[in-house]
Amino acid sequence: MPLAPVKNIVLWFLKPFHGQEQYWRVVLLCFIAASTFWLLNALNKNYTNIRVTYPIRFVYDQREYIPLRPLPEEITINVSGKGWKLLRKYLMLDVQPADISMQGLIQQQAISTAIFRPNVANALDGLQLNFIVTDSLRFKFDKQVKRKIPLILDTLHLPINANYALVNPITITPKEVEFEGPASVLDSLPNPFVLSLPKTTLTGSFNSSVPIDYPYKALVKSDIVEAEIKFNVKLLAWQNLLLAPTLQNKPKTDSVTLFPPVITVRYGYFPEQADAINLTPFVLTADLAEINPKDSTVAIELLRKPAQVHRVILQPNKVKVFTAVKLTQLKK
Repeated sequence: MPLAPVKNIVLWFLKPFHGQEQYWRVVLLCFIAASTFWLLNALNKNYTNIRVTYPIRFVYDQREYIPLRPLPEEITINVSGKGWKLLRKYLMLDVQPADISMQGLIQQQAISTAIFRPNVANALDGLQLNFIVTDSLRFKFDKQVKRKIPLILDTLHLPINANYALVNPITITPKEVEFEGPASVLDSLPNPFVLSLPKTTLTGSFNSSVPIDYPYKALVKSDIVEAEIKFNVKLLAWQNLLLAPTLQNKPKTDSVTLFPPVITVRYGYFPEQADAINLTPFVLTADLAEINPKDSTVAIELLRKPAQVHRVILQPNKVKVFTAVKLTQLKK
């Protein structure tokens, strides 16, 4: 269609209202009045079989019990009532949750909604409860307890340089941590509670705070978030010692030979303690009951060492085991 005829049609349609702004205001006010009248009329009507959600609130001693998972916050119900009441519910204006008392029920893990129908009906305030659509509620509570657990440091995995050793005992401040939470969760925490250091190789003193890191932080609280750890390390001097291991669980019928017959014991100590070291306490053992049948080897274990020795390296740490029968076969 050509543009000129279209323009003429539009101008013809708008011509009666051109320059008559007051007329548009009247039209708008009429529309608002009609809409308001319709809304008020609709809100004054009674409605039946309306499905809505309604908030609920579990009532229990929060000092004695704690939920192990989030509690349901609402249920679905079928109600009847005036539009005003339904609108207030939808807009959540002054809506009081239905209280669900857990007295005598807290040890269970689910309850039927029929138990608390009166609670919901009383909370509706002007709406009539027809029935509860939600058939049951599931939950899980546990006893809320406090427990003090001593703190220790994981000394087996200390990030200390291989040529260094602890000079003095490790100090941890404070010496214990108090946890508060569900009894079943606290029972799963390690006792004593093990602290770990950052993975940085140490060649000197350590004086820093490490975090109290534990699982289930949404359920468990601790009275401290970190502990201060202090200790010092010092460079070691090294010496070698040749030592034959003693045999354990040696068979009575066969003679046994180890290869190699002696082990190099490399031991580290603080230089100022060299004169006090007595080599007699060094004892190595080979338990023949633990022979690996695949390669006829057995691990060498350090049974005792002098108190002044801080680190020991065995070279080799396992040996070959030969019986008299095997030696004869080898000579042939």
